[in-house]
Amino acid sequence: MEEVDKTYTAWGIGDGVHEARDLKPMLTPDEQVALLKAKGVTFERCDEAKAIAALTKRGSFLHIASYRKLFQKHRDGEREGQYVRLDFADLLNLDALDARLRSAFQSVAYDIERVAKTRPIERISLEESEDGYAIVAEFMASQQKRYRNSIESNLKVRMAEDAYAGALIARYASDMPVWVFLEVMSFGALLAFYLFCAERWSDEEMRQEHYAMKGVKAVRNCCSHGACVINGFDSGYDADTRASSIAYEWLDSKGVEQSGARKAKLRNRRIQQLLETLVMFERMGCAASSQYSVDDLRGLKSSVSEVCEEYGEQNTFVSYLGFLARLIDKSV
Repeated sequence: MEEVDKTYTAWGIGDGVHEARDLKPMLTPDEQVALLKAKGVTFERCDEAKAIAALTKRGSFLHIASYRKLFQKHRDGEREGQYVRLDFADLLNLDALDARLRSAFQSVAYDIERVAKTRPIERISLEESEDGYAIVAEFMASQQKRYRNSIESNLKVRMAEDAYAGALIARYASDMPVWVFLEVMSFGALLAFYLFCAERWSDEEMRQEHYAMKGVKAVRNCCSHGACVINGFDSGYDADTRASSIAYEWLDSKGVEQSGARKAKLRNRRIQQLLETLVMFERMGCAASSQYSVDDLRGLKSSVSEVCEEYGEQNTFVSYLGFLARLIDKSV
């Protein structure tokens, strides 16, 4: 293992390339296992050879080991600070559940994005005062110059390099109608357009859907990039912000009673965003047109329930998983 006091050439946000000391050294897979053992992680249900294989072929140490913080530690005695009955197999179990969660919610988020694109188009087609070209022009003119330039630059690059949407962008580059504009826009630009329409039409429900879909976008990005979700199921990820109002309305309509447990779980930003995704999945009518996503959610709910039974209530993350299972059950 490298010395901690070694001088490194590092890069940092805002700092650029610079010299730094007292940084964590990079560990080999064997050293990663040794570090976990020193922290009290056992390798009985998953031996060290299989653990090393997982750390080199399945996921990074940072990813797989991140779930360890969900488990209890000894508070005193010879093993103070070490994990209580935590085996490497437990980390792999949560990693597998997280992968299933990401797969299901990625599918759900894509369904929401797909349907969200059709909503403004249908409304515009029925409004006599609207047409499919002027609304794009007015939307772009209403955006701050920096954001407007970002959208245009992205389209120019994709027009030349995107094998999937490039030809469509090029065909309508001079006079882009709304049905093409929304087809080739990012989720972020779609949300900006959605809010623009909500304000244009003084549609409060549409405005609230916009705010809920910001949570959907966060979930979509997390799932697409393979980031961990479950490792944030504790009070350390509580947020100052609340979920969107339509999320609370949905909970009330589903009979999820207001209680201390509900309030505690809804302080967690990740739970908030997963809830908003489930709410918009139902609100957009996706369940009726996407049996694949419904089946994925039901399969996820079954997997979550199994993990809850396996780990009991001694670990607080189980209560978050149980709450999520209840939300999924209410949505499908």
